[in-house]
Order: sequence, then C-alpha cells, then structure tokens
Amino acid sequence: MIKVLFVCLGNICRSPMAQFVFKQIVEEKGLANQFEIDSAATEGYNEMCHAGIHHSTREILTAMHVPFEQHYSRRIRLTDYAYYDYILAMDDSNVEDIQSIVGTDTDRKIYRLLDFTSNPRNIKDPWYTGNFDETYWDIVEGCDAFLKYLKI
Repeated sequence: MIKVLFVCLGNICRSPMAQFVFKQIVEEKGLANQFEIDSAATEGYNEMCHAGIHHSTREILTAMHVPFEQHYSRRIRLTDYAYYDYILAMDDSNVEDIQSIVGTDTDRKIYRLLDFTSNPRNIKDPWYTGNFDETYWDIVEGCDAFLKYLKI
C-alpha cells in the first residue's frame, strides 16, 4: 500500500482537491486498493474552526465530475512523516512549513506535486487568486505525472 498525503496551507482548497482528484485517477485505473490517500494543512486555524472544503473547490470538483466526501481541515502532525510514503506539497512555502513541523526530510518523502511534471512549479493558492480552474488543471497534471513516476 502506497500512502500519500497532500498538503497545502489551510487544507480547504488545494490539498483536498488533489486528494479527491488522485483518488478518482487511481480508481479509474483499478489501483484504488494500492493506495491510502489523505490531505492536511500546514497551519491549524481551519482545524480549530472545523472548516470543511471551500465552496469553490466543491464547485470545481462537482463540475469536473470528481467524487468527493465530507472533509475537515487538519494540521499535519509529526507522526504523519513516519506514516506516509509521500508528502506532496502544493508550493515551496508548504515544503518549508512541513519541514518546520516534521523536521529534516531524511527519508526524501516531501515533494511539490508539480515536481513530477516536465514543468516543475508551485500550484498557486486559489484562496488568494480566485482561479480554481487553473488550480484544478495544475493538480490534474501533477497527479497524472506522480502516478507515472510511481510506475504502477
């Protein structure tokens, strides 16, 4: 079983979008039983507020026919580093924040999601840009490339 944790700042936009997009991709390929997939935040505010998936994230997932379920923000924990095989951040700031929480990435588990593509870059936060479509397509590109990287 390959355990994957997607991480962004608040765990209400990008990381849950990636979680459910990747779940759909592996299910469509008949690989769902080979993965455990979740998402988390680098900050704890939304967890304290019991925040769910951002309404615009739910809208784009619905429009793109990506199934999703109820999800509440949670902050990444030190134990997540030991548990997950891959911790996939959305941007450089997330990587730095993850490392400040879990320590040095001695096992080389922490990557940006788009590091697996031919055009490595950050995924912009739609909370600030308002562009959930761009975020969605970046996440699809990253998830497809990550699955190819795994060679399953």
